[in-house]
Amino acid sequence: MNLWSLRFDALTIILTGALTVTAVVSQQYAASAKTAQEIAQLAMFTTVEVNNTLGFSGSGSGVIIAKQGNIYTVLTANHVVASLAQEYSIRTHLEKNYTAIRIQRLPKNDRDLDLALMQFQSREQYPVAPMGESERAVVGSTIYVAGYPLPIASGFERKLEFTTGIISSRLDRASSGYGLRYQAVTRRGMSGGPVFDADGKIVGIHGQGDTVGTIMSQLNGQIEEIKTGLNAAIPIDAFMVLLSQNNRNSFDILSNLSISRASSQSQPNLGLGGFVCDTSTGEPVTVYQNPQGFREPWIRWNSNFFSSSGYDPLTRCRQVTQRLDNYNRNKQLNYVTVGMVNNQKAICTTSRVNGPCEGLIYTLRRDQDPIPALSSFFVWLANQKVLPSLSESGTIPYIDVRERLEQF
Repeated sequence: MNLWSLRFDALTIILTGALTVTAVVSQQYAASAKTAQEIAQLAMFTTVEVNNTLGFSGSGSGVIIAKQGNIYTVLTANHVVASLAQEYSIRTHLEKNYTAIRIQRLPKNDRDLDLALMQFQSREQYPVAPMGESERAVVGSTIYVAGYPLPIASGFERKLEFTTGIISSRLDRASSGYGLRYQAVTRRGMSGGPVFDADGKIVGIHGQGDTVGTIMSQLNGQIEEIKTGLNAAIPIDAFMVLLSQNNRNSFDILSNLSISRASSQSQPNLGLGGFVCDTSTGEPVTVYQNPQGFREPWIRWNSNFFSSSGYDPLTRCRQVTQRLDNYNRNKQLNYVTVGMVNNQKAICTTSRVNGPCEGLIYTLRRDQDPIPALSSFFVWLANQKVLPSLSESGTIPYIDVRERLEQF
């Protein structure tokens, strides 16, 4: 009897409910009010600096609203990028700078929305902020504003500010679209940043703050505005209407942008650590994100490896991601190996080297050699040397996932 048979005879795990994850997934993806801390984390990962060649003068903020392949789209205020004589760059929470490869300024006259779209290219995995409905942001509603104010003096870096307030009024007709008014602390440089509702969804793009005068700063001698605390944003509904009415035969950013509130609401909160099924690229990917916001793809569900699994890629992504996240949160994601679960070959978790399967990750076909299957399953294993088959090595691999999670 070979090692493979001995190994599988020792497995006695029976997992129930493998095909009844739908209800759990529905609860995970349901929209619900979030804590201020959760929204702050989401804001940190999706809000960006917008800088120009003149330094901090005229700089603003923006928010990532879409991703297609390696191209990210940022929504900001048009007055942040109004100068055609300057080049603009985008700086993310990872402190990485990207040159704006495309900019589309949306206003055609003074009555149009003060909005602009920017795009940058990156292989990094950045979350996409979900779209909300600004019509639900009624007077008295809680809102959160995020952005990168200009530094108080030279030599200081721009740091994200996250403030809270309430909707103070709604204007039916407002110059440049600034009809959503609220009370919150904001500073110069936060223009173009997102305004979130209590569910962590964008309801507006910040861009105006009422002032009552100016004062000279004792730190740098610059003239600073004295703000009243009353601000205004362009409701996100106005942008969504503009997006729906745009000519899809054009080649500008807006014409080729695809955003729906349904897909935005199905996105998990990527501001929290753990495993998520990310669909922002148009294809489902199981992603691990650490508490600092660094993200790494674990399983890409568009591979031919999964073509005969009997489930569509999104369903598989949600099921397996849910399992991995549960194991991780319960401190049960220690080693990954292969074994038998319910009399079927499977990729599974175990708590120790040479231990039996303790948690199902993915069921393999009967004709699959489990060792190469394990190599092809995880993205980060596929990038390494392919593991030998069982007949070649005579041993079963145990991958220490704890090291992977800790180093990432």
